[in-house]
Amino acid sequence: MKGKWIVWKTFACRLSVDASGRVILRCILFAVAIAVGATAFAAPEYFDKPYLTWQGSPSTTMTINFHTQERLESVAVIYGLESDKGSLECRAEGGSRQIPGLVDGRYVNSVELKGLEAGKSYSFRIELPEGLSAVYAFKTIPAGSETLRFAVGGDTLASPIFKDIVKRLSEQEPLFLVIGGDLVYANGDVRKIGKWDAWFQCWHAHGATPKGRLIPLVLAIGNHETNGREGTNEARAPFYFGFFPQGGNAFFARQFGANLGMVVLDSGHLAAHETQRGFLEEHLKAFSQLPFRAAAYHVPLYPSHRAYDGDESLAGRNHWLPLFDAYALTVGFEHHDHDFKRTKRLRDNEVNSEGALYVGDGNAGVTPRKPNEGLWYMDKVGSESHFWIVEVLPDKMSLSAMNCEGKVFDEVTVDAAAAIKK
Repeated sequence: MKGKWIVWKTFACRLSVDASGRVILRCILFAVAIAVGATAFAAPEYFDKPYLTWQGSPSTTMTINFHTQERLESVAVIYGLESDKGSLECRAEGGSRQIPGLVDGRYVNSVELKGLEAGKSYSFRIELPEGLSAVYAFKTIPAGSETLRFAVGGDTLASPIFKDIVKRLSEQEPLFLVIGGDLVYANGDVRKIGKWDAWFQCWHAHGATPKGRLIPLVLAIGNHETNGREGTNEARAPFYFGFFPQGGNAFFARQFGANLGMVVLDSGHLAAHETQRGFLEEHLKAFSQLPFRAAAYHVPLYPSHRAYDGDESLAGRNHWLPLFDAYALTVGFEHHDHDFKRTKRLRDNEVNSEGALYVGDGNAGVTPRKPNEGLWYMDKVGSESHFWIVEVLPDKMSLSAMNCEGKVFDEVTVDAAAAIKK
């Protein structure tokens, strides 16, 4: 005799006269399957909410990214200048992608806005199946010599330290944030998506200025973004490339206004140091007429905790340092060592009052380490969790190290005259 299904709340049982034990077993398995499925694929709260990157000029473009559980029929935003009294008359479409092997099957959606006006504030809304999203805002980078303020940190994790740091740096209203690699320590493993969920949850909760302006991200790649496998860059660093459109390479360059050029480099994680020499020289040369030049990367040339003669540090000094010196790099933003450092001014691997500064060292969320003592190239070291606030003017660049309480505990200024190539 056949039974029939009886559904009650989350339980579904098939009654049968064959054996009562079999009925109970089927009820339990069905309920467990429903519970597991609901937990595994529940969309995080930050889905449908935007975060920003750049693929093109920071003055005339912006890439709006957001995650959804389902594939959208069209990926689009409407937008307009804030000065137009909230009129969002422009519309732009983009595309979506999935990260292979990611169990929740989410879609990462991106829309690049082009032809924007430099130094202007914009509003936008995302087109979602249930209607338009809330109104969000961003600002493009000024193209002239206006004061440029941005933040720098690295080695973040989704930790209470990182939460405090994001809160403090957002209060400083930077135009963008540079993160020098090792965002969540997921090691390019799609099974560790929970680490990214926690990181994004923190960023979406606190990564906006007090006036509600979203802070764009500029991201260098770190060793903990990669999984050590063979294949394409997307296979070797699936989250770095899948979540953050920045042009498709692990190294790239951006000009910020009329006074700063920045190169973002891969310190040997997907691309060897020597393979980036041509790119590096091309862009440092192109930036040579600007007052200031910066580089951001993960592994330091001048480490504060790890060995001075470590392989990646040696490679950086062998292949990049001659170009940094030839084109008068102003500052290198270094990370990876999990403490605080500011070097002396260095050129030709010697102390030189007109040389570059190297600051970091990747301590914006991880457990701090103790720096080594007696390093000839160091001006100041410590273990304090921190980020840097950088202000660029036509004649000087000012750097301030700020801790989790928002206190500035180190400051240094570089004059433009010393930064210009000799």
